[in-house]
Amino acid sequence: MLSSSKFLSAPRGLLKVFILKSASKMPVSGIDISDQINFYTNNEWKPSPGSIYFILNELLSKGMISEVISPDTNVKRYITTDKGMAMLSLFFKVADQALKRQFIFAGIMAQVAEKDLAKIFVELAELILTSDKEKEKKLKLMINQLILKVKEL
Repeated sequence: MLSSSKFLSAPRGLLKVFILKSASKMPVSGIDISDQINFYTNNEWKPSPGSIYFILNELLSKGMISEVISPDTNVKRYITTDKGMAMLSLFFKVADQALKRQFIFAGIMAQVAEKDLAKIFVELAELILTSDKEKEKKLKLMINQLILKVKEL
């Protein structure tokens, strides 16, 4: 059986940024990170435990996260440090460019696969990325209402 994972992979560096962002909210373990990725991607992206722990060790050695050991469970958890937050803020500055680039590729895939609705989604995503905060709020409301109507079909 052919799976999408044969053709697709996550963008380089995304796992590192995801770990920093997750650990910026609360202390997380490697298993927590894996569970979050499974939840957000509907089990489509499954980085190996080796990849997750390799990046955790790299971030730890660079001082971007620090280790917190829970005395009751003896599980290592990690929290983003100020240095890690600085790295995240650099990512936020280029995030729009990275998203635009991914939508370019999504548009090409939609064209090749002859998926007209996907092409429309890509156009909508590009509009969202170029809108100001006020327009973004209105678009979010409209899209959420549309999603509810589509679910009724």
